[in-house]
Amino acid sequence: MADPFQMELWKRLTEAPGAPGFEGPVRKIMREYLSSYTDEIVTDNLGSIFGVKRGDENGPRILVAGHMDEVGFMVTRISDKGFISFQTLGGWWGQVLLAQRVQIITEKGPIEGIIGSIPPHTLPDELRSRPMEIKNMFIDIGADSKEEVEKLGVRLGQPIVPVCPFTVLANEKKLMAKAWDNRYGCSLAIELMKELHENGNHPNTIYCGATVQEELSGGRGAKTSAHLSDPDIFLALDASPASDVPGSNDGMGKLGDGLLLRIMDPTLI
Repeated sequence: MADPFQMELWKRLTEAPGAPGFEGPVRKIMREYLSSYTDEIVTDNLGSIFGVKRGDENGPRILVAGHMDEVGFMVTRISDKGFISFQTLGGWWGQVLLAQRVQIITEKGPIEGIIGSIPPHTLPDELRSRPMEIKNMFIDIGADSKEEVEKLGVRLGQPIVPVCPFTVLANEKKLMAKAWDNRYGCSLAIELMKELHENGNHPNTIYCGATVQEELSGGRGAKTSAHLSDPDIFLALDASPASDVPGSNDGMGKLGDGLLLRIMDPTLI
């Protein structure tokens, strides 16, 4: 099992809500940890955050970053009977959503609910034989009217994230949680700053932290962070699918077999 520092860090990062554009709770955790290892914290106007470690000012400028946001949803409509429609923030496959527990992040606190799943034998034939479209799904928070939903603090435009507590599985080397993409990258950035703090000098200027809104566009937060830090080199810390499960192609990603290094950036070549 990982050491207690890592376990607490992963639990806090993965359980924090942080849909694209709503990364505040994750940023608060990043600031707390980064501030333990450097006195210089910088942010850009989109909300990306970095700790800075300065070695040789004439040496390379290095940007190291995960991204704080996770795939989520946004409230788009509240029906008269209190059911909540939503749109996706980031890429979702509709087949994994029905009966998923979620929480709506309101100003009064999180409101838990579930994405409704209609029993298949009550559906018309044309709907029973194909996956439910996301536009036809709804969230049930147990309210009976639009007024009751609004009284609870739910408003259009609020973010929604899955409910999946950090859990150690039967094999203690395996952990279950939401948002590994990319709170794991965030944790690596924090651990790098910890290592630099504890092990002295280096010949670089290092900006180390996490960006925002990667799940919406791939590079929105990374672009503003690059303007902020003006790096000579960028090391992106991200999560990749594991391809060692039944039905998956025999890809390179396998749990326990080490990191993956992308050798070509398709946006540049």
